[in-house]
Amino acid sequence: MRTELWRQLARRRTQFAWLGTALVPVIIVVILVLNGGGDGDGNGNGDPTGLFSLATASGLNFALVAVAAMSGFLLPVVVALFAGDSVSSDAGWGSLRYLLARPVGRSRLLGRKLAVAVLLGLVAVAIVPLVGAVAGTIAWGWGAVQTPFGTLPVGTAVPRLVAITAYVAWSTAWVAALALWLSTVTDAPVGAVASTIVIVIVVQILDAITALGDIRRWLPVHESTAWVALLDTPARTDELARGVLLQVPWVVVFLALAFWWFRRKDVLS
Repeated sequence: MRTELWRQLARRRTQFAWLGTALVPVIIVVILVLNGGGDGDGNGNGDPTGLFSLATASGLNFALVAVAAMSGFLLPVVVALFAGDSVSSDAGWGSLRYLLARPVGRSRLLGRKLAVAVLLGLVAVAIVPLVGAVAGTIAWGWGAVQTPFGTLPVGTAVPRLVAITAYVAWSTAWVAALALWLSTVTDAPVGAVASTIVIVIVVQILDAITALGDIRRWLPVHESTAWVALLDTPARTDELARGVLLQVPWVVVFLALAFWWFRRKDVLS
């Protein structure tokens, strides 16, 4: 696993993905500063979290906004990039046949690649609130978090920001599992990553169609903003717990497909 990790860390893809993830919060801060910041009333139109108009209240406020802004699409794209490229790139380069020639089982090899992809994705998710907090603090100072439910002191807000980040990371688990499976199906990394992104978009569109009724409740993105309940006093965890459990069947199915395909099918052709 150490060899795989260092190999992935040395790739420009990994470095540029992390750099791009870090630049987005900085760019948003610059835009807000140049535009005079938000209105601070908590009534932003089209904002499901109610946080965007409070972005300039403090550095921690902006960290939350950065997580909210990037969790819907950009972070899943980065996760899809790491997982979707993990096997297909080696197959495309022709190096996978040499990896399989080593005395290491296919399941173990795929497990190592999955672990490295997950680690890279976790770092990308963690970058967002960290950079957001630093950039936001430079622009608007350090202080309590203003939420649609009231004010959270720093001592309460920081642990909840950590919990929110962990929830957002877990919410991308199904994307990583799906991308890994598609990565074993094709030797074209672009195909695996692009297919994953298209599926993510389709699932998000389906979740927005209220006519689907209770079917939407079983989609992996349905509770993607349930973390907002952690900003209430006291924090509410019912929807959060359902969101955590909702990922499990999707992750299990996609990982099972990935390991089944990788162990039994010709992935070298």
